[in-house]
Amino acid sequence: MLNKKLRLGLLLGSLDVPWWTYDAIRRIAQAEAGEIVLIVLTEAAETPQGAWRAALYPIFDRVDRKLFARKPDPFAVKNLSELLAGAPILKITPGETLDESDLEIIRNSRLDILLKFGRENLNLSGANLARYGTWFYRHGDERAERKGPPGFWEAAEYWPETTSAVVAAGGIFPRPRVLFRSHFVTYPLSPARHRSYYFWALTPFLARQIDLLHRIGEEEFLKKTEHYNVPPARVGEYETPSNLQTLAAVFKLTLRLIRETARRVLYPDRWFLLFSLENETPPNFNKFVKLIPPKGKFWADPHAVRVNGNYYIFIEEFAHARRKGHISVIEMDGQGNYKPPVKILEKDYHLSYPFVFERDGKFYMVPESGANRTIDLYECAEFPRRWVFKRRLMENVSAADATLLRHDGKWWMFAALAENEAAVPNFELFLFYTDDLLAGKWTPHPRNPVVSDVKRARPAGSFFSRDGKLFRPSQDCSRGYGYGFDLNEIEVLSETEYREKRTASVRPDWDKRLAGTHTFASCGDLTVIDALQRAPIIG
Repeated sequence: MLNKKLRLGLLLGSLDVPWWTYDAIRRIAQAEAGEIVLIVLTEAAETPQGAWRAALYPIFDRVDRKLFARKPDPFAVKNLSELLAGAPILKITPGETLDESDLEIIRNSRLDILLKFGRENLNLSGANLARYGTWFYRHGDERAERKGPPGFWEAAEYWPETTSAVVAAGGIFPRPRVLFRSHFVTYPLSPARHRSYYFWALTPFLARQIDLLHRIGEEEFLKKTEHYNVPPARVGEYETPSNLQTLAAVFKLTLRLIRETARRVLYPDRWFLLFSLENETPPNFNKFVKLIPPKGKFWADPHAVRVNGNYYIFIEEFAHARRKGHISVIEMDGQGNYKPPVKILEKDYHLSYPFVFERDGKFYMVPESGANRTIDLYECAEFPRRWVFKRRLMENVSAADATLLRHDGKWWMFAALAENEAAVPNFELFLFYTDDLLAGKWTPHPRNPVVSDVKRARPAGSFFSRDGKLFRPSQDCSRGYGYGFDLNEIEVLSETEYREKRTASVRPDWDKRLAGTHTFASCGDLTVIDALQRAPIIG
């Protein structure tokens, strides 16, 4: 751990910044790891991207933002004056480089990190203005040479995921170094809405890495960030779209929007269950028995327990007419005979993902209640049908699919969580722990988020053990919500470290009629999953 706060500088074009930038700087300014000791205002507009050959893109962008962008707008302008009151300001007017006299003033501030927002055309990698270099966000996959607008090409070409990173240049780094990287789902119908989702999601990244450096020190920080720097294969060059490319994108996006709207009306999503009592490894999903819900409903998120030789499969039962889910249970005997689902828990808000577990002879449930911004614990008063509220584990959180684990004398909670509510909570996994489930305070893990990747962050079912090893199911949402799931072996789980490795992947490729599968439950000889089929509304 570094003994003193890190000395931070900000490189800005103006004190009027996009809201997402304001939020990123707010997190840095309010954190304990560093202090802002210098603000460098370049007082120069960004070089305009494109000319007449790209004149259509700004028009498209304005229309796209007007029709599809979500609120709050991450690009609404906020002023930093009050937030940064008291910090000294150096005003300069650079070209593509800084004058040597300005560079000397910055060096004399003895910065540990210079944080650059905007001014992508300003190259500071060789200036050595701070011990740990200049840190900045890189929007987009570093495999592509990119000068174009963030999120545009990913949405227009429908890449399965969008990448964003924190990069350092200069200082102790002889070449640009990725300090953190995350992967988001790509929203394929609008670049503006896509940007709204992922720009709100990336605002904590810089503050997290500053805190990590301060907390574990330089040597460990370099080790922890090394794995982000495997050289990738190049995939192409992308610039601001030309007029022809903008027209092509408008055509593709419009056609995609029409198709998706028609699909949702004519072929609505229907989640159903599949189960097997064969206990095969790996399972043969073609042999699984289907449990198909009646029209107007779907069944998903199965969690299973075994009591007195019978299986109880707890599910989300969603009624399309009410646009809301509740929790139901299906009772099944050891031969696979089952009864229709019975409703056991309903609220005036949506419930799903009924994580059920046993503790000291009692059963408890943590259903997803993200619509209520809570994580709640229920106790079973009469198994399996009567459940009563026990306590609130967390509140005022944008969380999904909380999954608990008892391990090494502690309770651990894994949840997909968004630090900004406007971001989609399916790409980062947060971990918390406590000694006492019923009375303890949940402590956030120092490595949070322990996973930052839409392909494997969100929980997909209960932990399970096999051959003395502990496994966590996780969702792959990169090609859409609930596309597939992985099984991950937990290698390290402690109050200071977390590490897992993927050991198996399941995608909906055993049946061409399927579009997704996103929950896995294993209990005794029973294996149960859910699957997504888009069935015609007529017929």
